Amino acid sequence: MAKSRVKKRPDGRYMMQIYLGMVDGKRKYKSVYGATPKEVELKAEEIREMMGKGLDIAAQRDKFSQWADDLYRIKNASGVTQGQKQNYYHTIEWWKEQFALYSISDVRADDIERALLWMQENGYATRTINFYRSVITQIMERAVGRAIQINPAKLVQLSGMGQPAEKRRALTEEEQRWIWDTPHRAQPAAIIMMLSGLRRGELSALTWADVDTVNQTITVNKTVEYPPDGKAYIRNMTKSAAGMRVVYIPRKLADYLDTLPRSNLLVYPSASGRMMTASAWKAVWQSYMAELNRKYGQRTPADLERMKKPGRHKLDMTIPPITLHWLRHTFCTLMYFAGVDAVQACAQMGHADVTTTLKIYTHLDQQHKRRSMDKLDAYLSDDASQMQVKQK
Repeated sequence: MAKSRVKKRPDGRYMMQIYLGMVDGKRKYKSVYGATPKEVELKAEEIREMMGKGLDIAAQRDKFSQWADDLYRIKNASGVTQGQKQNYYHTIEWWKEQFALYSISDVRADDIERALLWMQENGYATRTINFYRSVITQIMERAVGRAIQINPAKLVQLSGMGQPAEKRRALTEEEQRWIWDTPHRAQPAAIIMMLSGLRRGELSALTWADVDTVNQTITVNKTVEYPPDGKAYIRNMTKSAAGMRVVYIPRKLADYLDTLPRSNLLVYPSASGRMMTASAWKAVWQSYMAELNRKYGQRTPADLERMKKPGRHKLDMTIPPITLHWLRHTFCTLMYFAGVDAVQACAQMGHADVTTTLKIYTHLDQQHKRRSMDKLDAYLSDDASQMQVKQK
């Protein structure tokens, strides 16, 4: 039974100890404090009410990091892919850093909202923010009914979070020609990814020992991880078990690879000869997009006005902002049009599940059928016109 007598402390505050029960063979108490005896009584009543609902009051003092680590152990033991485990690991570590000094019961909706708002203000994609929000929700949900009454993450309200999710598509034939016809430091990366389907991290870790241009293969057995707000590192496994693969490349890519210098261990190092960092990728790709715009973009009235002035000018970006993943998507599309079946394409792409490849193939199949019907419409329209001419 809880002790009911309120005591006055030397510092002027009032205190009461509440009996929580036996823990590891010892009597466990929780101390509550207040400026007045009435405040202490109210806090004590609140704790008794929570105990009546089955909450473990002692667990409320558990560090947030303990609950976060428990979630990671659960995910690590489940059937999620290696890539998903890595995503959970980096995200959980990020949340542990945000709440390093918090107990699980100290975390408030405002704390979570401020962290997510910071991500939004720093340009994180909507999909990334949603994943971080999902992870903190899962961590806190495990504590509901045991250490806390409600999940504070579910009270967070943010509208328009992050930047729009990237729309993925394949490059058009014209855009592919731009890549081939525009020499630049990023051109080798663009061509390799477009004709092999390698991911950014897989290309960053690729060495010349992994390339066999005679047998037209690229062996993918490692990747570079780029954790948010962290240092890039090489991992001797890929996004998933399926990512460990041998990619059979077309002769056109093999011949192109033979033209590249082999003075570095890495196939695509940074300008300084080291492994590509996230910032290096961003810089080289922005430079490449600017070059493509200078060469193929349309000049806007604002451009024409600026070009009248002396000095260098930042031109308007009028061509589509090609992304690295578009190049990988292009490889999958080329295999579709070449007649490669979905199972083989899945192995080439390193997809963890063939359903991922089938989604792309199904979408392409629908587009192809639509274009075929458009051709039939055009043919029937022309045929009808010719019939009308003959009748006249």
